[in-house]
Amino acid sequence: MTDPCLVHTPTGTLRGNPRDGGVLFAGIPFAAPPVGPLRLRPPRPARPWSGVRDATEFRAAPPQRAPALMGTATAATSTPLTGPAGPPKIDYDEDCLYLNVWTPDPTGRRPVIVWFYGGGFDVGSAAPPMTDGAALSRLTGAVVVTANYRLGALGFLHLADLGGPGWEGSSNLGLQDQAMALRWVRDSIAAFGGDPGNVTAAGESAGAFCVGALLTMPAAAGTFDRAILSSGSTARIFDTATATAIAADLLAALDLKSVDGLLDLPVERILDVQSSVVDSDIGRRNLPGGRSWGVVHDGAVVPRHPHQAVTDGAAAGIGLLVGANRDEVRLFQVMQGAAYQPADEAALLAEIRRAGVAAPERLLAGYRHRAPNASLADLRTLFLTDAVYRLPASRLAAAQTAAGGRAHTYLFAAEPFGTELGAFHAADLLFLFDGLERFGKATPELVEVQQDLTRAWALFAATGDPGWPVYDPAASANTRQFGGDADGITEPPDDDVTSAWTSPA
Repeated sequence: MTDPCLVHTPTGTLRGNPRDGGVLFAGIPFAAPPVGPLRLRPPRPARPWSGVRDATEFRAAPPQRAPALMGTATAATSTPLTGPAGPPKIDYDEDCLYLNVWTPDPTGRRPVIVWFYGGGFDVGSAAPPMTDGAALSRLTGAVVVTANYRLGALGFLHLADLGGPGWEGSSNLGLQDQAMALRWVRDSIAAFGGDPGNVTAAGESAGAFCVGALLTMPAAAGTFDRAILSSGSTARIFDTATATAIAADLLAALDLKSVDGLLDLPVERILDVQSSVVDSDIGRRNLPGGRSWGVVHDGAVVPRHPHQAVTDGAAAGIGLLVGANRDEVRLFQVMQGAAYQPADEAALLAEIRRAGVAAPERLLAGYRHRAPNASLADLRTLFLTDAVYRLPASRLAAAQTAAGGRAHTYLFAAEPFGTELGAFHAADLLFLFDGLERFGKATPELVEVQQDLTRAWALFAATGDPGWPVYDPAASANTRQFGGDADGITEPPDDDVTSAWTSPA
């Protein structure tokens, strides 16, 4: 009788562990350890092994520091951010390029979801408690793969234009890790009961922005058939001038004269200073002119700007499911407190102008009409939610359909922690990873939202059709809303906010 916990892959045999009605294979190397001379270098193939490799234990997360805002959580927000017991303890190691596979049946042939975690490109892990692939697999019926990728400076430091000969490929390293994980899935997932011809690349926040780049990245070509972008798009891309300036400032902060010096430093030294060379405020880091870790349009790893490539039809063969949360930025407003508040109305108008809005006063007046009692901080939250998340998602869907591809859009509007946070950034993960009961929020209404959302993801991963029409910017309504007071098909309000955003810049 075949042992369902034993699988044979191109690099060797693995033994997994029965769990949650399926089988978990944890800690599978998909690339060589990026340590020593391979630090800050493109990923190399993992070495094959002989015999049976134990795949029952998760490996450490990539090197990271908990963001400062996590330590300043108020009583009202500490639960959704950090859990009942406070911030999760994250063990990290530079030897981090491992993935995990949750499969309902290793002998089957099921749709595959490859999940890339969010975390602002600074934090994250492919393992519990930050990522529970078992829940996503159970709720969708898919084989779920979660892969670590390098973060912060170690994952997104752009050295190709600063390091000289030998450093040409050192850009978008975390993105290159993801592409290598997708190639592993293409070559190996059939052994776990997954269909290599039916793979969906999915991610939230930073993970979704990465998926937006993977759509047209040569190293990922042909590795996935569909993509789900939750709170992400093809819009958050940095140019090489900004990325090189960040790299130069990091070297200065570390008192290094050359890029080569980065190879010998203790990893803790890099972690200690990496946040000092990028912006911490969500508006400054995500609007034009901002500085952050993230995808760089470097001309090599990412040859073309992803949005322009999608517009030109480069991803027309990949079906898209693009979602945003109704109150994305509310979480950051609550967490950052006074530091988030605009100095005055002129400062907020200047920020709106940075986003490319032709008539910032008109847009601000439109938000005031929508929310008459809103403070300046509230108005900034409405603006940034649209500027960073909702509108880029719609523009990606519009570009995809105009190029002859398929895209479906949705708006997540459920409020698991009430009106103070609303449908905040990452609130949907409580539903996708079955966290409602753990946080005491499994009300009948929210459980129904969870069932509707995960059913849509399951249908999309299996067939490419989540259950509602493809996005058409000319149609009256074709965006699916989950939760809130308008659950069902919805459309943007016909008001000054909508018209101000669509006016030529």
